[in-house]
Amino acid sequence: MFRKAAAVAFLFAFSGCTLYNEVTVTPLLLTPASLERGSDLQSMLRKADYLRAIEAGRNMDAKQRRNAADLQSLGKAYLAAGRLDDARSHLRAALDLEPFRIMYAEIAWNLSEVEVLSNNFDLALEWAQIAFDRGLQIRRWHIDYLTALSNVPVYRFSGENSQRLQFRFGRPDVPRIETRLNRTVDVEGVVDSGAVLSIISERLAAKLPVKRLGEFEGTFYGLLGEPIRVHFGLLESVELGGIVIENVPVAIMPDDKMRFLISKAEGTQFHMDFLLGTNLLKEFRLELDFDRRSVTFTRLSVADRRPADDQNLFYQGFRPHVRGAVNRKGWFLFVLDTGSEITFLNETQLAALPVQVFGTSHTATLQGLGGAMKRGAKVENVEVGLDRWAGTFKTIPMYASEDKDGAVGIIGQNFLENFNVVIDFGRMRVDLKRR
Repeated sequence: MFRKAAAVAFLFAFSGCTLYNEVTVTPLLLTPASLERGSDLQSMLRKADYLRAIEAGRNMDAKQRRNAADLQSLGKAYLAAGRLDDARSHLRAALDLEPFRIMYAEIAWNLSEVEVLSNNFDLALEWAQIAFDRGLQIRRWHIDYLTALSNVPVYRFSGENSQRLQFRFGRPDVPRIETRLNRTVDVEGVVDSGAVLSIISERLAAKLPVKRLGEFEGTFYGLLGEPIRVHFGLLESVELGGIVIENVPVAIMPDDKMRFLISKAEGTQFHMDFLLGTNLLKEFRLELDFDRRSVTFTRLSVADRRPADDQNLFYQGFRPHVRGAVNRKGWFLFVLDTGSEITFLNETQLAALPVQVFGTSHTATLQGLGGAMKRGAKVENVEVGLDRWAGTFKTIPMYASEDKDGAVGIIGQNFLENFNVVIDFGRMRVDLKRR
């Protein structure tokens, strides 16, 4: 689904978790002076100020003379905001101006992204192929993936429109729910918004069995950098209580890449067989009620897909990102990762953040999807703000990622669990209610 696949999932600190759970929650205080603003569309995009870019673009639309670069920038802002019809129209208008070859390829790729998020895989394939033919580097397996899905009616819903399910939470601190796959096998699934695609283990895929989408292989990269070879398949159905979703694309991952060490002293491992990734979660409004240990899935209709004027949820690289503040300054993009125990900062983005680094290592070992384990630096007494709330972390660990989505970190469960959380992919908002 992406030029460089990044299946961020289940990142957590192996030890020292008490330290990293020391979070003090207070109302978020921001002043207009604390918000860094760009002066043109391109700088607004770099600062993730998508809503301001869209507002500026409305004035640009009124002009008689337009250029392809500005139309592409505006299309990308609408794409990030999940306003897909507007993104499509502005990107097509940019192509109508016949930009030079590489810009044409980039715009075609942006249109492919629009169609993937719209579940129009046939059109996504056409645009990706145009981008490839005009010189854009796109992995061959990505084209194969789109080809395999181009005539498949994905995410066909039946049954209930809304369902509340109990979730398990603890060792590890990520929400897991009971799901039924292919109408025959009950399995615990991790609700993981940090994973671009839903993921199933090879063992479970063989047991069901899962229909393979060809013999091609893809490469995912976990957040800690480990490459993971995967195949792709199509689940006949996923049942979330009374909600039935047919034809759900999944990545099929080796079993040993879905195991995590919980306790080194006890040798305790956590085995996953199924992750509900963003490709499926984006079809819902999610209500994570930590008081009741429940999650409510509500299917989104076409009418529900109306991003709010004050949206704070955006797409980058097919993953949900939230617009947040660091030490009362903004705006910065964070990956919204319900599959991460811990909130992190991206060490490669530190120069852009109003923080100071102390020391060179911390006592926790970070584990990511694929079994990668690394140690890293830490930052102390950092405030991270989201929605109307701020969490001050006594210690926050860092990972290193060169992903080009601009994320300065990850919002994980040690922040989210302080609230009852609504993740609404229709309104493109994350709303937090203090517990």
